[in-house]
Amino acid sequence: MAAVNGGLMFRLLVSQTDPRGLRTILDALELPRPAGPLLIDVAPGHYRTEGLRCWGTVAINALGGRGSVVIDGSASYNFQVEGHMTLRGLVLRNWHETGRALNAVGGTAVVEDCELLAKSGNAVSAWGGAELFLQRSTVREGAVVYSDAAGLIEESSVIGSALCGIALRDGSRVSVRNTRVQGAVDHGILVASGVNALIEQCRVEETGQAGILVRDHAQATIRASEIHRSTQCGLVVRDSGQADVHGLLVWCTTSGALTAARMTVRDARRNGALADERSTATLTDCEVVRAAAHGILAGDGGRVALVRGAVSESDLGVGVTGDGSLIMNGTVVARNGRAGIGVDAGARVVIQGCEVTGTDGPGIITAQGSHVEIRELVAEGNKAEDRLNVPPAAAAASAQATAPPPPATAPARTEPARARTPVTAEAVDGLLAELDAMVGLREVKDEIRKLVKFLRVAEQRRAAGLPEGPVIGRHMVFSGSPGTGKTTVARVYGRLLAALGVVTGGHFTEVSRADLVGSHLGETTAMTTAVFNRARGGVLFIDEAYTLSRRFGTGTDFGQEAIDTLVKLLEDHREEVVVVFAGYSAEMREFLSANPGLQSRISRTIEFEDYSPDELVGIFEGLAGQYGFQLAEPTRAALAAHFRQVRRTETFGNGREARRIFEAALEQQALRLADREETPSPGELVLLLPDDLDGVVDRGLGARFAEARDSGQLDTILGELSAMVGLEGIKAAIRDLTDLIITTRRRRDAGLPADPMPSHLIFSGPPGTGKTTVARLYGSLLAALGVLARGQVVEVSRSDLVGQFVGSTALQTAEQFERARGGVLFIDEAYTLARPGGTGHDFGQEAIDTLVKLMEDHRDEVVVIAAGYADEMTAFLDVNPGLASRFSATIAFPAYSPGELLTILAQHAERSGFETPDATLQAVRARIATDPERFVQGGAREVRKLFDEIKSAHARRIAALERVGREATMDDLRVLLPEDAAR
Repeated sequence: MAAVNGGLMFRLLVSQTDPRGLRTILDALELPRPAGPLLIDVAPGHYRTEGLRCWGTVAINALGGRGSVVIDGSASYNFQVEGHMTLRGLVLRNWHETGRALNAVGGTAVVEDCELLAKSGNAVSAWGGAELFLQRSTVREGAVVYSDAAGLIEESSVIGSALCGIALRDGSRVSVRNTRVQGAVDHGILVASGVNALIEQCRVEETGQAGILVRDHAQATIRASEIHRSTQCGLVVRDSGQADVHGLLVWCTTSGALTAARMTVRDARRNGALADERSTATLTDCEVVRAAAHGILAGDGGRVALVRGAVSESDLGVGVTGDGSLIMNGTVVARNGRAGIGVDAGARVVIQGCEVTGTDGPGIITAQGSHVEIRELVAEGNKAEDRLNVPPAAAAASAQATAPPPPATAPARTEPARARTPVTAEAVDGLLAELDAMVGLREVKDEIRKLVKFLRVAEQRRAAGLPEGPVIGRHMVFSGSPGTGKTTVARVYGRLLAALGVVTGGHFTEVSRADLVGSHLGETTAMTTAVFNRARGGVLFIDEAYTLSRRFGTGTDFGQEAIDTLVKLLEDHREEVVVVFAGYSAEMREFLSANPGLQSRISRTIEFEDYSPDELVGIFEGLAGQYGFQLAEPTRAALAAHFRQVRRTETFGNGREARRIFEAALEQQALRLADREETPSPGELVLLLPDDLDGVVDRGLGARFAEARDSGQLDTILGELSAMVGLEGIKAAIRDLTDLIITTRRRRDAGLPADPMPSHLIFSGPPGTGKTTVARLYGSLLAALGVLARGQVVEVSRSDLVGQFVGSTALQTAEQFERARGGVLFIDEAYTLARPGGTGHDFGQEAIDTLVKLMEDHRDEVVVIAAGYADEMTAFLDVNPGLASRFSATIAFPAYSPGELLTILAQHAERSGFETPDATLQAVRARIATDPERFVQGGAREVRKLFDEIKSAHARRIAALERVGREATMDDLRVLLPEDAAR
């Protein structure tokens, strides 16, 4: 026995030479010993393991210090952590094709001063709610993977991974600090699938893909870090990912949202910074030096704002291509190669208070058809003249190098100077064919065709010299869920109007609230007017337009100012711009009432329905065909099954979700083929198999009525339940539920009707009666029966569910519910959510209402157990009409008797390695009898406190012996005496 951190830990020695030691770590783990923590000291040497599972609390320590103990394994893992495990100073190597050095599937793993290696490419993994803390360690040739896990990587190195260096997925909560990732074949650090990560003081270098990739609604805060020599971009943010960056070296972004401050980009192999595909990047006080291509590039659909900072010594300083847009304020572009600033046709740029100097070519190059506004620009010392193809007003503004910008006011109303272009039937028919080629959208296509027919007849009247009639209202509302094709259809619509001669340019300007609304009075009018002017001659597409309405904010909101400005501009320039307002259906109906003149200027609302499962499969197949891939028939069936069962929440991505799955399936296929020894045939390279969807599609966390997954585990759990003190009625109720599940499954298999299984429960009773312990066993039981996918128990109380302001409670409740998906959500003292009579509004009611909806939407994925006092729980069920119907049964937990409390204390003592003679138990019984209210009402919790008091008294007694010079014997350390239990 050894004292560790103030407690007692059983200590063993493993050695290949010392006769006092055991020969293997397995021998140490299987040796009978008192219950409690185990410390295994391993003497220097080379050892082998074949898949050791670690329960309870275990620490394994290399006696000779770091690297003195090498543990080789050829099974699927060297160690699997299911309890609480600490490893110090070890070298873990796994040579199995799919093996891992360490696999944490639950509990907590602490790895300190270790080295880990795996041939499979996945060296360390934590998932299913596990916690992994990797400190001062090195991982070689394998990744560190967190999936639905938590933890910390600190002062460590991940070197030469065959996959990603560090992969953080599926809502994991991880911080990576002062860590080096070097030579990863794929990305250095991957942050994906709802993860919120902190990356601080890290160095990522020589990666095969991105240095850091943030994607799929993940968020990353990156501070004081460096990325060097990544083959792709330094930092990639895409697919609704978000990154907040401070002091990072070398990064780049695609299809995401990025905010960066005080960042330096040096020696980028391609672009120093890139934003495209609807990504946005705001860069403040940043510097880009020596990029091989563009210093900063706003690509097709990207939006970049440069505030101060500098771009120098790159091939082309700042570039804007496609329909990208750029705002530069106070930026210095100096000593670049081909040009300082280059703007392609269709791109939009605003330059204010900037300098372009010392360029080998022209300072600025703008193409015909670009939209450029230049104010306060100094362009000097460049070796070639600027080549400007911009409107006269913008060119004149560029000459006023030091003049302040003119006030931004709404332009005076003028008659449109529209140059009609000849209407060509071929161009119109081609665009209609492009529209028809889109999957689904039948009603949308019909509405667009009706409008085209009207405009064609109007053009024929004009060509015949007849009066054209009134200008038809062409402004529209596109309403529907995300990913239903609104933006794509709006682009085609703009080109159709240009082909029909309705607008002059047909260019497409896409904006959101942030592009229109300022932070102080008057700024919004200027911003909205500037955006409107850029869109003249084309289509202005306002995404999530309802966010401009005051009813979707609080108090005075400048979004209403944007609406009012737009209404006036729509009237003043009714033949020059077509505006499409887009957003969710219900919100857009309310939005139209925000200004009395708004609805009268919009001719029609086109509803974009969600894609059907077959249409989503069609979108996936269309993407596959576009890139030369084919689907095996089972793959098509698996996709259809996924899209039929997926839940259509308000955030479901429709076509975007199909694209996400397609891109992830390509990545999975590449990994599958790369692991093969033989070279794939051309046919194999283009064929997508069902295996390529593993881990890609959400197969759901509901496993209702699946086959029981582990009968041995089921027997173990029922045995643990039976071993609990008392609770005979509860044990019978749980067994009845178990029998009901098994019988229901048999009825279903026999083709008989199968009623839904009772799931959500009320546990009523006083504290300390075993409600939480039984909930944990119940979760494991349902997982073993195949009713739940995971069986984890997420314990929450009012403070975890209820926020401080309107709307935050629903978000907090949904977040906790999401954590419990596949398991049990245990709400302790649930009655505190109910609004007390006469207390007015309470956000607890909002939590209850949110829970009722979530319990219905995810009835096959989460079991909710609400716990509390019996009388209060009865009142709790009355606060929402649908609440009581969601719970199938109430299980009453009676208070423990004094005899049962005594048994519980004896069990605590036994598990902690103590002996309790009869005389000691009698002293405990007397102690309980002196304060029956405390112990009967407080139950097992108060008994646990009493046991802690007894241990403290025992420790004082042992310390007193040692102070008088007597060394404590083994019996002194092990036996609790009656005097320890006395007050």
